[in-house]
Amino acid sequence: TYFPNTAEGYESAGTQLKNPIIANDKLLAQGKALYTIYCEVCHGTEGKGDGPIVQSGKYPAVPSYLERLPTINEGKMFHSITYGRNLMGGYASQVTPEDRWKLVHY
Repeated sequence: TYFPNTAEGYESAGTQLKNPIIANDKLLAQGKALYTIYCEVCHGTEGKGDGPIVQSGKYPAVPSYLERLPTINEGKMFHSITYGRNLMGGYASQVTPEDRWKLVHY
């Protein structure tokens, strides 16, 4: 199923997309490695939105995962990683769909 890069696509992904891979220690370690490469620069080591690019003042503050997790599910996370959301750019060209699901698990 295709979910377009629209507000409607984001909401549909949130209700219809489920992570097709099962989490295990190896997969979570892979997700962590991917997070370190692609996400940590903005989101920070612990997802507090305090990554180096934010601390440098060159990029606006990023919401903490503690703030976001109650409002976002795995389908919305996958859509956000794919297309980007708000000021975040999309990662579809850099991160495979399988690796995006690993990031969602992590």
